[in-house]
Amino acid sequence: MKLGEISTIETGLILSRKRARNKFEVVERYKVLSLNNIEAHGDFNETTLETFASNDRLEDRYFTKVGDILLRLNEPYTAVYIQEHHAGVLIPSYFVAIKMTSNDFLPEYVSWYLNTDRVKRHFLRLQSGTKTPNINQKLLRDLDIPHLSLTEQQQITKLHQLYLKERRLLGRLMQEKDTYYRGITNYLIKEKLGEYDNGKNDTGKN
Repeated sequence: MKLGEISTIETGLILSRKRARNKFEVVERYKVLSLNNIEAHGDFNETTLETFASNDRLEDRYFTKVGDILLRLNEPYTAVYIQEHHAGVLIPSYFVAIKMTSNDFLPEYVSWYLNTDRVKRHFLRLQSGTKTPNINQKLLRDLDIPHLSLTEQQQITKLHQLYLKERRLLGRLMQEKDTYYRGITNYLIKEKLGEYDNGKNDTGKN
């Protein structure tokens, strides 16, 4: 099935058109998605969301909703499935929001498939543009999505969710290791190298 046959695809907001130029133009402030919030492997990270000062109240269609798939339009063309704690975030124009309209396809499964090497190679072959190559909506609408049974889609989804969970746990473990290493390093600098410096000073006095 073509992606355009089982979903609707909408481009995010061109931020420059609604950005307040000074504090007097600010009508609303919104949390906005940035490239830093999307991991290359298809996860929504916990990096602090940026704030966008808007000169207007923005339409609801420009914000993330549970069950949406966001896809980055330039390399590495990452897709991410929006969960409840990711909803309500402003979508900029370098993403599209894909909303499934067919009950025969799970959005989590489609998001997983969009992140496969097979699809990314397809996008690389057909991308357009020179300075910043992008994919367009026609390319997305024409993309074939394998029609597996819902049971098979659920199995793939569970496996992918487990993979993402393990990556998050490993990420937190690495952060803890980094903190521990910095603590040891600071101790060595303060206690051991400090003694060494003091010894040099004493030798110099003699």
